Amino acid sequence: MEWEEFFNSIGFWYNIFVEWYLSAPIVAQVFAIIGLVTIFALAVTLVYFAIKGVAYLVYYILKGLYLLLKYIGYGFYKLTEGFYLLVSGKKKPSKAKSSQTNIQNTVSYHQNYILEFCSECGRKVSDRMKVNFEKNGMTFCENCGTQLNLNHALKTITISH
Repeated sequence: MEWEEFFNSIGFWYNIFVEWYLSAPIVAQVFAIIGLVTIFALAVTLVYFAIKGVAYLVYYILKGLYLLLKYIGYGFYKLTEGFYLLVSGKKKPSKAKSSQTNIQNTVSYHQNYILEFCSECGRKVSDRMKVNFEKNGMTFCENCGTQLNLNHALKTITISH
């Protein structure tokens, strides 16, 4: 019964509006249409931004909870790792050693690359020049007499890359 009364009251107010609208002058009818369209647009905009705001709120709350739990878990992991290392007496592996190894590998790679050809004349470097280069970090080209050293060669390689 309540729905029937509700629809009857909507129909009643709709009929009153239609009677007023038809009896009003044309200017009032145009302004009434403009006003109704404006109110409808504002209502749609309000609903859109309300839904968007709630969606953003839910998204950022869930993202915050995720990050909070992630970093709590990471802290728990680091705490248990530290406790394990303390109890077992082991030391945490250092990252400095691996970077030192990488530097040495890079230098030896560059030395092998550098010792293939002379940077000035382009001729192949002899075995005697390679041994000299590995001992002293520098050598002279047997063909053109240019001094080849590690620092100069590394600079030319980094510039060419």
